[in-house]
Amino acid sequence: MDSELQEGAVGRSRRWMLVFAAILVVGALGAGAARADIYVHVMNCVDSTTVKAEAFDAKDSVEAVAASSKDVSTGDNEQLHCAGEGKGFCQMELTWKGSPERCYGVATNTLTMNLDSGKWAVVKGIDAGTACYPEVETVDSQPASCEAVCGNCLD
Repeated sequence: MDSELQEGAVGRSRRWMLVFAAILVVGALGAGAARADIYVHVMNCVDSTTVKAEAFDAKDSVEAVAASSKDVSTGDNEQLHCAGEGKGFCQMELTWKGSPERCYGVATNTLTMNLDSGKWAVVKGIDAGTACYPEVETVDSQPASCEAVCGNCLD
């Protein structure tokens, strides 16, 4: 009789383990779809500058730690990623590294924007009003060159 009780307990234990494993697999598949990475691009076309580009997950309300971060020098482009979380965009922050000469001593500030999956943020100038921000144009695909987006922006 004791062996029958033990076999019944082992059978129930195995069933619960299978149910638990199935829950983990289904949960992992669902979480993967919800957090699927999306990719965005930043191109810097402003002469003698470096832009720090940071991408945050779409639902990140704190924005303390970027999902990805790159320094983009003049004429370069970089790909960043974040968890789109069903929104289809990354929250972006673009900041000058150092103070570009054309900021005329005005404090630099951060430009924030949402950048849709697959889009390009092209830094094409300097907005030096009360604070110095990167001036950005969003395009659908990789520009052939900086000149194609903003003419003579490298000067």
